[in-house]
Amino acid sequence: MPVQYDIASLIHDTVKLNIMRYESKPIDFKLTVSENVPSALLGDELRIKQILNNLLSNAFKYTQEGQVELMLSADKKKGSTAVVLIIRVSDTGQGMTSEQVKKLGDKFSRFNMEANRKTEGTGLGMNITRNLINMMNGDIYIESTPGMGSVFTVNLPQKCINSDPIGRDLAENLMKLNLKNTTKMRNAQITQEFMPYGRVLVVDDVETNLYVARGLLAPYGISIDTAISGFEAIDKIRDGASYDIIFMDHMMPRMDGIEASKIIRSLGYSFPIVALTANALAGQAEMFLSNGFDDFISKPIDIRQLNNVLNKMIRDRQTPEVLDEARRQKNNLYAAGDHNIAIDPQLAEFFVRDAKKAINILTAIYDNNGRRSDDISTFIINVHAMKSALANVGESELSNKAAELEQAGRDQNINLILSSLPDFMESLNQVIEKLKAPEVDEADEDESNAINAEDQAYLQEKLMAIQAACASFDKKTAKEALAAIKQKSWAKVTRDQLSAIAEHLLHSEFDEAAAIAREVYFT
Repeated sequence: MPVQYDIASLIHDTVKLNIMRYESKPIDFKLTVSENVPSALLGDELRIKQILNNLLSNAFKYTQEGQVELMLSADKKKGSTAVVLIIRVSDTGQGMTSEQVKKLGDKFSRFNMEANRKTEGTGLGMNITRNLINMMNGDIYIESTPGMGSVFTVNLPQKCINSDPIGRDLAENLMKLNLKNTTKMRNAQITQEFMPYGRVLVVDDVETNLYVARGLLAPYGISIDTAISGFEAIDKIRDGASYDIIFMDHMMPRMDGIEASKIIRSLGYSFPIVALTANALAGQAEMFLSNGFDDFISKPIDIRQLNNVLNKMIRDRQTPEVLDEARRQKNNLYAAGDHNIAIDPQLAEFFVRDAKKAINILTAIYDNNGRRSDDISTFIINVHAMKSALANVGESELSNKAAELEQAGRDQNINLILSSLPDFMESLNQVIEKLKAPEVDEADEDESNAINAEDQAYLQEKLMAIQAACASFDKKTAKEALAAIKQKSWAKVTRDQLSAIAEHLLHSEFDEAAAIAREVYFT
């Protein structure tokens, strides 16, 4: 359904998602945005995000090292409201033959299976992408050379709502969004105060952004509430909720952050509201302050800026007694080995899965004494991924240890790696034990299997609903069906598959989610 959307926010949210998912790979990401792209367009924002996400995700998946580049421009005729949005994604991956390019849209087509045996995905992504482009009367061109990489160019007709271009300043601000800057920000050394007395609301229409925000806020021990729209945030305030800070996304469909904040203020709400914006340029502060905001934070979120806002608006408003008690609580929790307060259950679930995969790989490298030709590069990729993941769940000390190991890998210091790995993996296993869901004993598992047999028809009905929702990119309906399934007890293998569906839905990977739903259905 056509809606007005902000092109800067669309670029930011989709690019940030892929950067965070693939930052462990030795890939340079380059973003080039034309300053002449109109600032506001009318089109199917959800489908455009899905196209862009599929193209970027594939580029990162099938490129082991080198470069992925996204170029975005627009072709607009003077005096016309029509504009062609031009999306170009190139990579230095394995590339394809002309015959493979012809087959690329076929369902389940996957090429070079030996090289791609460790690559996740079903191969449905490009088929969905072609269908989405056709539905919007667009076209796609593919150039590819085996061993050198591929270039995907998509032309999408849109209507221009605001003919004013985004301009040089905003284009340059967006182009700062790259792997090196993101890694630098996430590794910045700051002191994160423990604030169990704090309560915040994060409002964003992109679920992945809410997930990322939870990860950034988790080390503070703050109580975190979320809303997927300005409407939901307003309802929470009308129901009497109050927060130390409301973090409000600036650009959202149907009701943007400015309108939502004005309504919240009209209800007499006086606590701080902070804008989250990809349009953080010089002179914007006055605009936000005059529209009911107390401050704003740039997207991608700068953790130093976030830390300053939390300190100013939560910590510095507490009495010395409250601060002393919080520090005592933190010391007691660390002494007891419980470092992970207020961790989002889904964040914990994803961390446990990723950490277990990393341990399996690191164990193989250790057992082999790092003798394989790709052991060091594989080690660097996996320990780097754990560095970021550990920071997201508040394990800063072990994250720092992972950083030391990563550097040892880059220095080719195999002796230090082999001598340090056992302790690191033992500590990582301890974090897994703290965060993983309770195990089901054999008696309960037998009972769960029995229940599953009785409720097989119910399970299949909900799985069919998930597949249908994924086919129409209806995330809300798919999540509702998944939540209904999770209300019942299931065998471990089914629980793991349901968790995998949840993770794919989080990243709007509808084809992968549907494929797993089919797998469960026919199991």
